Amino acid sequence: MVNSSLKDRLLGSNIWIYACAILLRIAISSFPWLVSALTQRVELVTPVTSFKKLTEGVFLYQSNVPPYDGGQFHQPPLLLCIFSFLMAIPNSYVIPLLYSFMDVAIAHSLQKLVIIKQQYESKQPKLDVEHNIQRIRPQTIAIFYLFNPFTILSCVSKSSIIFTNLSVVMATLWASLGNASLSMVWLALASYLSFYPAMMVPPLLIMCKQMSKRSNALLGVAIFAVSVAGLLYGSRFIVGSWDFMQATYGVILFLPDLTPNTGMFWYFFIEIFDHFRSFFLVVFQLHAFIFAAPLCIRLKNHPLLVVTVLAGILAVFKSYPSIGDAALFLSLVPLHDELFKYCRYGFLVVNIFLYSSVLAPIFWHLWLYAGSGNANFFYAITLVYNLGLVLLLIDLVYSATRRDFDIANPDSIGKNIVHK
Repeated sequence: MVNSSLKDRLLGSNIWIYACAILLRIAISSFPWLVSALTQRVELVTPVTSFKKLTEGVFLYQSNVPPYDGGQFHQPPLLLCIFSFLMAIPNSYVIPLLYSFMDVAIAHSLQKLVIIKQQYESKQPKLDVEHNIQRIRPQTIAIFYLFNPFTILSCVSKSSIIFTNLSVVMATLWASLGNASLSMVWLALASYLSFYPAMMVPPLLIMCKQMSKRSNALLGVAIFAVSVAGLLYGSRFIVGSWDFMQATYGVILFLPDLTPNTGMFWYFFIEIFDHFRSFFLVVFQLHAFIFAAPLCIRLKNHPLLVVTVLAGILAVFKSYPSIGDAALFLSLVPLHDELFKYCRYGFLVVNIFLYSSVLAPIFWHLWLYAGSGNANFFYAITLVYNLGLVLLLIDLVYSATRRDFDIANPDSIGKNIVHK
């Protein structure tokens, strides 16, 4: 459990961080031309997270036209209901403020999460060199998240991925407190919004069991299933039919919209022959989920790391990823500061992110506007970007396994291990 000084540690020095983050986002949002440009960037929004499409869906819904009939709106009815109310408010800063406060909520939850993690690990075996090392401060976690360019751009573009990210972080926070019920409710909401977070059920239940021996995994699974069912039936009540199932989850699974994004699906399925499409759809979708079981088995003592790695896998292998997915992954990485001394590709990963962030818009322009490039240009730079994410994932898993080995075998510290 979090000790009584948690609020004192978080609130005192954090107000200015939150205020600066909110003001920065509102300041950027005050330039309509910039917001309009960002809401159309394929790196920031996808067909299933686009605010522009959400606005169109709300207009159809308010006009008593079924929003899912046209094949253009792919977001869950709950968002439709929420934004129908928000867009009726005449103040133009209401929605930017909502997104800004959600980012602050994520940052605050991450701070709580790192404090809980450090308190738990203080009682666990560690390396001798780690006893006198200053751990990362919660405020650093907040700054890293709130002022990450990926986070800021995703927020200002009003991508609905922020709702999923908040739900995942809240599910992880409640799991770290040993509350399986609330954790599964939040994860059910994340899965309802984006489908893929359902793969995080096992590591979160392991975390709940780790933090509270009274936690019941079967009860957690039941709560998750009931919560998802409740959200789906509530959605059916909102729109009056089950058409949203095909328009939301069907689009995620079967990929009818091949709009370019930061992922690897779109180009592959543009080029592939139709009679191979079904087979490779199964392969690609399974590839996103197949890592959950081995990670939970190999890293069963580090469920938070499993959640982090799965977030990174989603940022690479989901059907419609954006940099908002990478922002969630990158915000969870600093929680594992004990692994940084083992990381080998830090400099390379940072440079890959810098290069891909600069070159992606340039290659997009060369392809669609200048006419001096083609789709290969943009797809190549997205592959480089995904390479950076994969290298970071490999580094994290290697660092965790090597640290565990060094704790169990202190005589091997600093030596190369040869596996036979």
